[in-house]
Amino acid sequence: MTTDDDTRLLDDLRDMWWRADPPPPALASAMVATVAAADLDDEWELLVLVSDSADGPVAQVRGLSSSRVLYFNAESGWSLEAEIDGDEVRGQLLDLDGDPGSVVVGLETRDGTSWTTELDEVGFFSMRAAAAGGVRFTVRIGRKVATSGWLDV
Repeated sequence: MTTDDDTRLLDDLRDMWWRADPPPPALASAMVATVAAADLDDEWELLVLVSDSADGPVAQVRGLSSSRVLYFNAESGWSLEAEIDGDEVRGQLLDLDGDPGSVVVGLETRDGTSWTTELDEVGFFSMRAAAAGGVRFTVRIGRKVATSGWLDV
């Protein structure tokens, strides 16, 4: 069977199900209303990458530093600054209203390996993590979770 045959078969199956059991007319709006009613926006937030040292000009100094500095903003007003230097990941949560002791910072790789750590009393964190390939940061503040997009490091 070729990919053209596969495509035709899938198209035929989609058409058959569309005729035999079409989705209810109000399904899309009902799903939007259900998600809005669940207050998911209050529990989940996207960390937006604002600055990445890999995108800046190369420093004209001698040295062996291979660290990468990332700066993320959260819509609720706080920000995360993280530095990845080999297997050392450290940073700080800035402008957080509330107790930094209730915050957990995590780092995850695309293969599902993850590391977490808590903030100290002034918002700093540090962890040993094999941050290579695709990674993303997660910040848990109580029941709320903020996650960055995937980054290649």
